[in-house]
Amino acid sequence: MEIDVLIVGAGPAGSTTARYCAGKNLDVLIIDRRKEIGYPVQCGELLPGVREMYSIFPKGMNLEELFALDPRLEIWENDHVDIISPGGRQYRLEFKSFSLDRRSFDKHLAKLAVEAGARVETGASLLSIRDGIARTTMGDMKAKVIVGADGPTSRTAREAGMAAPSALYPAITCKAQGDFGRDVKMYFGSVAPCGYAWIIPKRSGANIGVGFRAESTDKRPSDVFSGFISKLGCKYSDVSMGLVPVSGPARYTVKGNVLLVGDAAGLVMATNGGGIPTAMIAGRIAGEVIRAHFKGDAKLEEYDVRWRGVMEGPLKTSLRTRKLANIAFAWDPLLGLAMYVLGRRGLDRAIRCKRALI
Repeated sequence: MEIDVLIVGAGPAGSTTARYCAGKNLDVLIIDRRKEIGYPVQCGELLPGVREMYSIFPKGMNLEELFALDPRLEIWENDHVDIISPGGRQYRLEFKSFSLDRRSFDKHLAKLAVEAGARVETGASLLSIRDGIARTTMGDMKAKVIVGADGPTSRTAREAGMAAPSALYPAITCKAQGDFGRDVKMYFGSVAPCGYAWIIPKRSGANIGVGFRAESTDKRPSDVFSGFISKLGCKYSDVSMGLVPVSGPARYTVKGNVLLVGDAAGLVMATNGGGIPTAMIAGRIAGEVIRAHFKGDAKLEEYDVRWRGVMEGPLKTSLRTRKLANIAFAWDPLLGLAMYVLGRRGLDRAIRCKRALI
């Protein structure tokens, strides 16, 4: 089979890339190893408001178009984030965000890609890339461009000879029943070593989970999760585990005819774990560059230049902040003191990928 663009992974990064490069007589195929797009859910399901995204990525362009939310999707508005120290001190930050139903949200993004002219095949995986041929469970494909949107352990990256993210934090999430108010809560300290636990309210219940540095504890991920949720005393279901890349952006995101987007490229905000906005911003850039490439107006390397111009600065600042914070994470009293010194303003800057101290 010969195609123009093969996209591996139908999450926000892959579907957005397809949406912006499909059409114009290009044959674009997305494959995803899951049988159902968007399931299982392996994230906190939180999307910052557009105004907040501009504060994080001030060089972003026309984010209103990219993040227009379909009102038919299950969406819950949040006005604040409560940061909670190991000793229980609460710092309330004004931060507009939306709780998503990722199962529906991912399907919606894939639908937009199909409407733009892309094809989607589920239950299909990439096996290898050799001599310009992508070997998949659907058969061999000769693709002019290959996009790796297949997560932090990206096979696409390995097969193309590019480094996948080196630091991966386990994250366990679940769907909880009950009334959890309207504000997002982030708990720091030994409850989630070198990471945080969260409660993200939804229209019915909440997304509750923990993300942490496995090397900082001798507990199993399931034990860390159980230790947190048992304190809440709520009923829950749909427990799933994923990995969050926190080693910063990949050094290279283009090699030959292969591009990496989203988690595969390490595009996650290290101080808050958010990866949906970065995946979609990079996906749109990748799609636009690929389309221009087929018209003869751009080289694929332009993708690497453009996404770095928008996101690299904030992502690297966020990574430096997290590395400094790891020193305080070693001891709850020290972490509590550091958070007190930073105060509400410093913590607000940190979650927005800015220097916490100025």
